[in-house]
Amino acid sequence: MRVRDYSRPTTLNPDRLFGQVAQKLAVAIITGAVKAGQLLPNEDDLRSDISVSRTAYREAVKVLTAKGLVEARPKSGTRAAPRDSWNLLDTDVLSWHFEADPNEKFIRDLFELRRFAEPAAARLAAQRRTPADIARIEAAYRGMSANPPYADATIRADLAFHEAVFAASHNATLMCLASAVAATVQWSLLLKSVDGSDVYIASLVDHERVLDAIIQRDGDLASARMTTLVIDSLNTTLAFLTPGASARIHKSA
Repeated sequence: MRVRDYSRPTTLNPDRLFGQVAQKLAVAIITGAVKAGQLLPNEDDLRSDISVSRTAYREAVKVLTAKGLVEARPKSGTRAAPRDSWNLLDTDVLSWHFEADPNEKFIRDLFELRRFAEPAAARLAAQRRTPADIARIEAAYRGMSANPPYADATIRADLAFHEAVFAASHNATLMCLASAVAATVQWSLLLKSVDGSDVYIASLVDHERVLDAIIQRDGDLASARMTTLVIDSLNTTLAFLTPGASARIHKSA
């Protein structure tokens, strides 16, 4: 599944050759087609699938090295790096995981991160929010409710909602996690967009409840409601990975 990045300008333009090369190599590493310690496919190996220039290949390897997926050592060549070296919270690395069809363990790991980070952000947002913060969260919620489920504008608004809650926490270190959360949210939304309109409509209630708790300055309530939202989102995301799941579930994030 190719994940469209609604949350930020992508660092790798998929229309540029080196971006395509980086994506292909990254997915091969993430799926295990190229295992840790193995030499990367070279330009000639890739030419059967895409046109590859030496310059594009070198640029792609530089990008993957910076993100921890590749390591180059003198006399041993350019090889796939072990997983514990990867920058898993990098938005490109997350996107490549989603393109490689992430397994349930990886999905649960990401949602565990959301469960730690988002309720904390909601609690702080309720305690620290300014009128401008409330206006930003409300505008995002209106965008979610005013547009058809899973339309581009709706997905952007949903991402804006979660990012606005992080911003309202006024905690710079916590806000560093916002992009990873946004990548997880948008992948979950795109997965459900095939057959999940009812699910999305039902999820609006959870978002509205979080907003109301932040307006009330009730940190405990905001945290609890965000926890519910994240748990519901995990359950529906896992369900949508199996055929016919949309008939069995009622909520999403």
